[in-house]
Amino acid sequence: LLEEVCRETYGIMVYQEQVMEAAKVIAGYTLGGADMLRRAMGKKDADAMAKERVKFVAGAKRVNNIEEKIANSIFDILNKFAGYGFNKSHSAAYAVLSYQTGYLKANYPVQFMAAMLSSELGNSEKVSHFVAECEAMGLQVLGPDVNESRENFTPVFKKATSDQDGDSAARGASMGAAIRFGLAGVKGVGELAAQKIIEERDKNGPFRDFDDFISRVDGRAINKRVLEHLTKTGAFDFSGASRKKLFDNIDAAMSNATSTARDKAAGQHSFLDMFAEEKPATPVVTGTRSNASHDTTDDFTSHERLQFEKELLGFYVTGHPMNAYEALADALNTFAVGALLSQPDRTEFRLCGIVSNIAKRLSKKDNRPWASFTLATKTASVPLNMFADAYAVHGAILAENAVVIVQGTIILGTEGPRINLKEAFSLDGQIAGNVRKVIWLVKPDHPDLPGFLRQLRETLDKQSGDTRVEMAFVFEDHAAPYAELSTALTWKINAASFQRLRSHSAVVGVQLETRRLELKPDRRWSKKSA
Repeated sequence: LLEEVCRETYGIMVYQEQVMEAAKVIAGYTLGGADMLRRAMGKKDADAMAKERVKFVAGAKRVNNIEEKIANSIFDILNKFAGYGFNKSHSAAYAVLSYQTGYLKANYPVQFMAAMLSSELGNSEKVSHFVAECEAMGLQVLGPDVNESRENFTPVFKKATSDQDGDSAARGASMGAAIRFGLAGVKGVGELAAQKIIEERDKNGPFRDFDDFISRVDGRAINKRVLEHLTKTGAFDFSGASRKKLFDNIDAAMSNATSTARDKAAGQHSFLDMFAEEKPATPVVTGTRSNASHDTTDDFTSHERLQFEKELLGFYVTGHPMNAYEALADALNTFAVGALLSQPDRTEFRLCGIVSNIAKRLSKKDNRPWASFTLATKTASVPLNMFADAYAVHGAILAENAVVIVQGTIILGTEGPRINLKEAFSLDGQIAGNVRKVIWLVKPDHPDLPGFLRQLRETLDKQSGDTRVEMAFVFEDHAAPYAELSTALTWKINAASFQRLRSHSAVVGVQLETRRLELKPDRRWSKKSA
């Protein structure tokens, strides 16, 4: 009876129309009745489904003399379908779109991802997600640049050389392809200012430097706030000047540009102007930066740069705060963010990340304070709640952009899984106590292996603690015999010294052994178990 209904999908219920047709064929449903069945399944309405089951079993017996047991098994198949079924027209349309976007992503990756990012401009969570996808694809997402960026995210390429395949270069396979952040996406800049910048650049060529930019772009559209935000996010990095130096000189530069424009409008020129030759524009090659050396003697700190980028762009461009904890955070995390909610009931977890979007509230029951916030790793974010009991003990640790380690339990309830956050600490303060052993994997024939060993010994002498240290020597066949260091050479490990040692060229990799997660017992559970 169901062969004709399921022939095109190889005997499997896939489309909603098939469920409706099956109800007609097996149990004599009308089209209207079959649609009611489909709707009950889609909404997972238990009461409605119980009534439909009775109707279906009775109809199967009446129309096709099918026994109750078999009719129930068929109904169960239809019911199972509700977890994944779509109507056929949607499925077909989504399939076409999937093929189209899959083709574009595979063959025009830079253009495709730039378009994806532009479509989510203003949604920092989605932008961060697609930036991570770009990194996974090997595409670099660069900050804004007044000489390369357009309004939205912009594909940029180095000029293809004569021996390069032009079609390949056009598709983004050429070396040096990247995506520039759009000028209109910088907080506080907006579409009008972005359009004026692009209009001037298209008309009169790239900007030579910061002063040239101020003197050329319409001052009615480019105010002090716009300049501050462009400077903080690196839109003038091509000039070689430090961001802080440019930021500190904005007022003076604007005043000078206004004065010069006023003098020119009045027809006044300085004595030196009579002898000065017009300064030629410095060519700026698309996809590259100026050869000027970057002045770092008076610049924002790395932390300040990252904070400005996160605040004004919605994501980190020149790095990520969690880079300082690379490998350490992965070892301390019990699960990846995406796997948290799929764990069994009462599973304990530990997770490192950056705190953001803190919202403090008062509980309705007893007016006690609690907070919701987002914890972000390098690749994903998870919304968390710190309820009153935990907040009373650990609430002080919650601060915007704080790097923390949180611990809690996955609770499975009738409404699905939820996270019971029990503890939160500063990550820096928890590394030494939670990393039990570090095994350095090194190249035995590396010319500077003695240099690494000296650096390691000096670090251990200065930072004595409880973390054991071992050495493993990696040979060509991937065998790695290891040796324990003296128990006198234990380490009070911290992120900075760990990363310095890890970056040494003699190091192939590192293995970390962390302490087992142990949460303080919940008093209510203790009473029950007692």
